[in-house]
Amino acid sequence: MLNKDVLAAALNGMGDAQEAREAIERLQAQDLVKIDQSILSSLSHAWKKAGFVTTGVLLAAPDEYEDIPESFYALRIGVLADESRIEVKGSLEALKTCEIRLPSASGGG
Repeated sequence: MLNKDVLAAALNGMGDAQEAREAIERLQAQDLVKIDQSILSSLSHAWKKAGFVTTGVLLAAPDEYEDIPESFYALRIGVLADESRIEVKGSLEALKTCEIRLPSASGGG
């Protein structure tokens, strides 16, 4: 479950934000499960702006995740989409316009 390639991609985008880099490097598989569950639990079958979801998850995150940047939550949304656990409409590069939701019951969005 712990995808080192995803972690490496997140770290590459961090620039000089040392606290964020260290926080991401400390993440274990169980942390990713918690983060993914937080994202999934904030969704329904109605479309929501991805930026709204990442901000909400970031603000509600427990103290041990306080240094995790919003961009990491966006990467986790991408992983969930790749695993077909959520549906994405638009580009995750544009969190303000991209929309996400739980997969529709019919399997076709």
